Amino acid sequence: MNDQERPSRETIETAPPPREFDPLAASQEELARYAVPQRPDPQTQPGLAALWDQQARRYRTFEHLQAQAPRSVTAEARGTTAQALGLEPTEHCGFTLTSVGAPFTALFVTWTVPNLRHVPSQHGANRFQTFVSLGFLDVHVEMTVDSAQNVAASLTALGMSSVGLPVQPGDVISGSMCLETKPPGRANYVLANETRSQTVNFSFDAGFPPAVTVSAGISRGASDAPFNPLAQFGVIYFDEISAYTTSGARSLTGGQAVTMVDRNGTVLARPFRLNDFGFKAVHAA
Repeated sequence: MNDQERPSRETIETAPPPREFDPLAASQEELARYAVPQRPDPQTQPGLAALWDQQARRYRTFEHLQAQAPRSVTAEARGTTAQALGLEPTEHCGFTLTSVGAPFTALFVTWTVPNLRHVPSQHGANRFQTFVSLGFLDVHVEMTVDSAQNVAASLTALGMSSVGLPVQPGDVISGSMCLETKPPGRANYVLANETRSQTVNFSFDAGFPPAVTVSAGISRGASDAPFNPLAQFGVIYFDEISAYTTSGARSLTGGQAVTMVDRNGTVLARPFRLNDFGFKAVHAA
């Protein structure tokens, strides 16, 4: 990665807006100062502009938390992320959608944080994730459950030292990610815990190429133990999914459905399409 691709301190925005901040009345300079994505043009992008308005009203009264400073997005991190989002059926369950001719610019998803039950494993605590991704940008709820059924959860995002948004089983999380198609690939995240009425947003120059895939779902294990048993989780809903390309809206659930299987081909978890805007992942083992 050269110096032009590396995020600089001058391009990073993580400061939370003041409590009475109204994005609907804010100037472009104020939106940029608080890492809030610019409102799309309602004439050329009416659907995306309507979603922006909806999110702005939804989070206006939420408590705005401070994210920690982003870390540099290195070439190694890019490779790790690309590999992690390969959606191998032995490790992942969900939906993925590809658009090569018209790259994706925005993804909106709401999902539930599950409660987990431990499955005995030689690797100790079960590792579990929910994920949503826009190209190389991704958001995970990283979870573990031990043999005493103690569940821990944290929200992570590519490029951030800490998102700073508390999560626990039962919480409803919503994520909005935007990525500009032209260099330096400005990335915008707006994440919210709907249950706690808290939100955090941040923005930085990622240096990433245009996003040709979007995906959402669950995964198990870790890089050093990819076949760790899948913790029991019941049903997880992914709702209010909206994906936008430079040519307009696309339906994630119209893409590839990935069923998680073990090395013997036994189904562990299966995705079920609900409609154009939602699906559920169901534990089957």
